Amino acid sequence: MNRHSDIGYGYNIAIEKLAEELAVPQDRFDRAESRYKDLGEFLHRAESKVREFDPDVYVQGSFALGTPIKPASSDEDYDLDIVVAFRSLSKMSITQADLRRLLKDELKAYRKARGISNEVGESRRCCTLVYADGAQFHMDVLPAVPNESNMRLLLSSYMADEALAEGAIAITDSDETATYNVITDDWPRSNPRGFASWFKSRQIEQLNERRRAFLDAQGKVTASVEDVPVFRVRTPLQSSIMILKRHRDEWFAERNPDLKVISIILTTLSGHAYSGENRVSDAIAKILRDMHLAIEQRGSISWIPNPTDPSENFADRWETYPERRTAFFKWLEAARQDFGAVQKFSDAGIVLNELARSLGNPLTEATRSRFASSAGSRAATAAPALAGGASAPGLVFGEEERRPTEPKGFG
Repeated sequence: MNRHSDIGYGYNIAIEKLAEELAVPQDRFDRAESRYKDLGEFLHRAESKVREFDPDVYVQGSFALGTPIKPASSDEDYDLDIVVAFRSLSKMSITQADLRRLLKDELKAYRKARGISNEVGESRRCCTLVYADGAQFHMDVLPAVPNESNMRLLLSSYMADEALAEGAIAITDSDETATYNVITDDWPRSNPRGFASWFKSRQIEQLNERRRAFLDAQGKVTASVEDVPVFRVRTPLQSSIMILKRHRDEWFAERNPDLKVISIILTTLSGHAYSGENRVSDAIAKILRDMHLAIEQRGSISWIPNPTDPSENFADRWETYPERRTAFFKWLEAARQDFGAVQKFSDAGIVLNELARSLGNPLTEATRSRFASSAGSRAATAAPALAGGASAPGLVFGEEERRPTEPKGFG
């Protein structure tokens, strides 16, 4: 294993700034939050045809986990995943087809009321709203009904944490499935709130530390850390996943995009490998070294269990398409080499030059500009305090010369 001194200061700073540059601007989070809350209010309006079924609207996916990244280009959208869980319905009171129709009809009314020009679309399990106001948003809306009791029994049978069943849902499937148009207890299941709880538990110390800092900065010293949404702060685990997502996107774009590692696999394996590191450079090192350890081998089948539904294999497609498994390990080795090759560098500029090959020039150049702006701002603030015309201390892109404790390497 590499010693602490093997990690260069410039590498640490460059990695932190890359995560800052990849982060979705806070106003986009605010806009996403306002949109799904607006949809929830619309579904509860007096004229709503689903109000009596008590629709619960909430965000899932990367926005719920705090791990979305900026689109690589203006041609790409932010993918906002929304659940609409009808709490007064059950699997045995409605068909999947009727539930989908109920939601789609209301989304059509919402589209008209909000002046959304694009028609309501559909995919296998979701309805889709595409906004054309320059916000780069499309909203995938998943219809669902409660499924907590069944999920609790399932978790119990695996001796897993039954608390993760809270908020579990049953969801609609494709209209090509035999159960789509009949009353049945056999629905696909999902557990986005349980997964978000598990993900939070994997970083709870760092998350709460940053929540407290956020509250202190807001002057809300008596507020609870639980009142701070996950997306308001950014932990080393979240930052690491964001950077690895962009590396994955670039790596597969140059090879075979159809084989790209799906985000739920990257996120789950990263969550397992993370062990509370308090800096992004430490976290990436640990994740890249150990993320493969959570992949189980059950006979000839590679299995990445859903932490909130052990019967579900996130890598189920690897059995049918073994080239996906091969591609995952090739990408992982490439990521280890790319980040490992620059971890000793003390010059952040050199780090960015080298990582441009694997993260893309637009990202590294924007990060370089971020350094320059940060350095200029600090220099202007510090200038009056420099006595006798002395120049500022030696800086790496304007960062403080004081060196923090060095993290572990990739080992």
